[in-house]
Amino acid sequence: MADIQKTKAIVLKKLDYGDTSKIATLYSDNFGKISCIVKGARSPKSKIGKIIDPLNHVEVVFYKKENRDVQLLSQANLVSNFTNIKEDLDKLKYATAVVELINSIFQEEYKNELIYKGTVKILELIDSGEDQPILYFTKYFLFFLKEIGYEIQTSNCSRCSKDIEEFDLSFNFETGIICEECSHETINSVKLSTELFKIILCLSQRNKSITYTNKDLNSILFLLEKYLTYHIPEFSGLKSLHMF
Repeated sequence: MADIQKTKAIVLKKLDYGDTSKIATLYSDNFGKISCIVKGARSPKSKIGKIIDPLNHVEVVFYKKENRDVQLLSQANLVSNFTNIKEDLDKLKYATAVVELINSIFQEEYKNELIYKGTVKILELIDSGEDQPILYFTKYFLFFLKEIGYEIQTSNCSRCSKDIEEFDLSFNFETGIICEECSHETINSVKLSTELFKIILCLSQRNKSITYTNKDLNSILFLLEKYLTYHIPEFSGLKSLHMF
């Protein structure tokens, strides 16, 4: 027997199913990542079909049945459709990367309330914040890594635990930031400039006083993608960062 459940969620993606329906993947407040069938969603007259759109923040009612991979969605109300994101290609690029990151890493029913709240917050900032979208996304990526257990350490060498100094550092794709001595003893490491280290440090400490260029942030995102790929082999990078 199915239980009627209500939750808020971010729509991660949707796919056509059959002749008239769609299957939507949601990251929800109360149930984590879930997949729902939306019957009749492909009809132009379907209100729910228009609401259940990627990046939308919604409140849904669905029938939850244990041991069923796809739940049946019965109602949907729009909380926010982040209009500014969908009208700006740069905002859309990084907002899409946010939902792609969640969808590519999390399994069905994986729940993390902080990540849900952080995702809603970062989409609001990308939509209406004063800073550039790439800065918000880089902050989010570091937050995401911390929440799933792969935090980038900025105070100690991630290999020998020696206190980190700003100079002669490297980034190791297995462990993170390492000291000069450890960089000579490892593979899969690249030199980390003092400037990039300072930016990572400021972002990790949520320091609002930060000087950066888009090139700097793109270099950091490259390192974070490679780092996550090393730890989660199924993750092959964020296509949305390279498609726009």
